[in-house]
Amino acid sequence: MSRALVESWLRRGLKAVDPETLARQALSGREGPLTVIAIGKAAPAMCRGADTAVGEVSGLCISNHAAAVPNGVELIVGDHPIPGPNSLRAGRRALQMAPQADIALLSGGGSALCEVPAAGVTMRFLASVHKALVDGGASIEETNLVRAHLSRIKGGGLGPLPTYVLSDVSGLGPGVVASGPTIPCSPDPDRVLEIMRRHGVEAGNAIVEVVHRRGAPGPMPEIVEVIGDGRLAALGVAAAAKEAVVRSAVRNGWINGPLGSALQDFIAEAPPGVTVAAGEPDLDAHGGRGGRNSHAALLASNQIAGSDWMFAAFATDGVDGHSDAAGAIVDGTTRQRGGDATTALMHFDSAAYLETTGDLIRTGPTGTNVADLWLIWKPEERSEPILSS
Repeated sequence: MSRALVESWLRRGLKAVDPETLARQALSGREGPLTVIAIGKAAPAMCRGADTAVGEVSGLCISNHAAAVPNGVELIVGDHPIPGPNSLRAGRRALQMAPQADIALLSGGGSALCEVPAAGVTMRFLASVHKALVDGGASIEETNLVRAHLSRIKGGGLGPLPTYVLSDVSGLGPGVVASGPTIPCSPDPDRVLEIMRRHGVEAGNAIVEVVHRRGAPGPMPEIVEVIGDGRLAALGVAAAAKEAVVRSAVRNGWINGPLGSALQDFIAEAPPGVTVAAGEPDLDAHGGRGGRNSHAALLASNQIAGSDWMFAAFATDGVDGHSDAAGAIVDGTTRQRGGDATTALMHFDSAAYLETTGDLIRTGPTGTNVADLWLIWKPEERSEPILSS
C-alpha cells in the first residue's frame, strides 16, 4: 500500500464534504432572493452554493480567509484561532444584519471568527479565555459552553434563523458548531465557572455576575439541518478504499476524549482492512510545531513499528495546530527513519519530526472543516507490530 494512495483516499473524503456542493443541494428547493449570514471556515463556499441554488443571495460572510463570494455578499475575514479586532467587527456586523437575514450558514471555526462580548466582558478577557481553554485541552463542548455565557453572539444571539450546518462536532449536535449563534444555549453558570477555574481562568466578581446573568434560552429555529459532517467525509474515504479493492469500514462513534487513550483504542479495535473514523480528541499542547494530528501520527508510529500497517491522521481544514501541514501518514518504518520521538512528543514538536521522515501531508487551507479523520490500514495477511505502547 502506497502513501500516495492513502492520501488520495483522504482527499476523496474532502470531496465528499465539499461545502459548495452540500449547500447547493440543501437549498435547491428554496426560492430566492435570500439574505444570508454565513460564519465559519466553509462560509465562502457555502455562500456560493446557496447562490447557485436560489439564483441570488446577499448578506454577510465571515471566514478565516479571503475567497470569492457572490455579488451582494459582504466578506469579513475574522481572527482565528483567537478572537481579535476583526472578529469584533464581524460580530457587530452580524448582530446588525441578523434582523433582516433569511438563513444562517454555519461551519467550524466560527467561534473565534465572529464575536461580541457580553456587557461587562472585554475582548481581551474573552481572548484570554479562548486561549486558556484551547491550549489547556478543554473539550469542544466545555469551551463552547463557556463562550456562550460570555458572548452576545453565542448560544442563539443572532436569533432563531433557519440554519444549515457543516458540522465539525458531529457527536455533540449542531448547537456546538460556531458556538451556536442561532441555536439557544441553556444557562449553566456553576459548570461554566468550574470549567474556567479548572483551566486557570481567574473570574472576578464582575465576570461571575455576567455568567449568572445569562437568561433562559430563546426559541429554536424552525430549521436546523446538518448538511455534512466528519462521518460523511469518513464514508467518502471508505468508498475510495473499496474502489481500490480494499476491505473498509467507518468506525461507529466520534473520536473524543484524551488523545492517547482514544488512539490506543482505535488501533486495537480496528479489524483487518481499512478503518476510518472522524472526531476531535483532546490534547493539552504547549509550544512546538504540530497539532492533534501530527501528534497522533507520531504516537501511532510507535504502536505500529515493525509492522506493515499504516496510520493517517488528517485535519480536514488543512491546518494541524501550529504547523503548515494537515497531518501525517506513518507506517511501520517511520520510527526507524526518524530520531528522538520521545522528546518530540514531550515538546509537541511532532510535525518537525515527521517532516524529517517525509510523512507529513500538506494540502493548504481546504475551505472546509469537519474535524479530523483517522485511518488505519491493516493488511489481512499482516505481521504483528514489535511495540505495543
